[in-house]
Amino acid sequence: MEALRTLLDELLEEYPNADVKGHYQFSTVKTCPNFDAAKSASLALTMLDWIDYGPAYAKQMIAVSQTFAQALDAAGIPVFAKSEGFTHSHQFAVEAAEFGGGHTASKKLRQAGFLACGIGLPIDAVEGDMNGLRIGTPELVRWGVTPDRVGEIAALVAKALRSNGPETIADETRALRAEFNTLHYVHI
Repeated sequence: MEALRTLLDELLEEYPNADVKGHYQFSTVKTCPNFDAAKSASLALTMLDWIDYGPAYAKQMIAVSQTFAQALDAAGIPVFAKSEGFTHSHQFAVEAAEFGGGHTASKKLRQAGFLACGIGLPIDAVEGDMNGLRIGTPELVRWGVTPDRVGEIAALVAKALRSNGPETIADETRALRAEFNTLHYVHI
């Protein structure tokens, strides 16, 4: 908690005119401040995790994201920004036109046991859908997926995207997911 107190003190020093506002200062209909002890405690613990583990966690998310994108590319899945190294962050995008669009692809992946979402990319549009599929790695890394294991996940994602029955892959996804059962980059 000392680290959080130090962080808050630094922010108050940097922003001396900062003021905490309650709902009543923005609306006469809402009369109570927006405070929830459970949310505040969770946020405080999350900030402590980020202070202590943030740089290592961020580095691992980027490494997993890059390796994941490379593995999908090697499997013939069109990954956006290949010429720029696919990604330099915790997420990357698949060009989703051949899968019916990003939203359509995300629903197919959901049936196979994965979560992703459609996004817009600066490429040709997909009529009636998003043209990209966003894949993020924070939760994968939090559960212990490393670059040397993400290829297994990429193979299942590629299989699901090409499948006419992605729900048949859900058991494989569930079995692989069960191997990652320890949280990382958190105070436990």
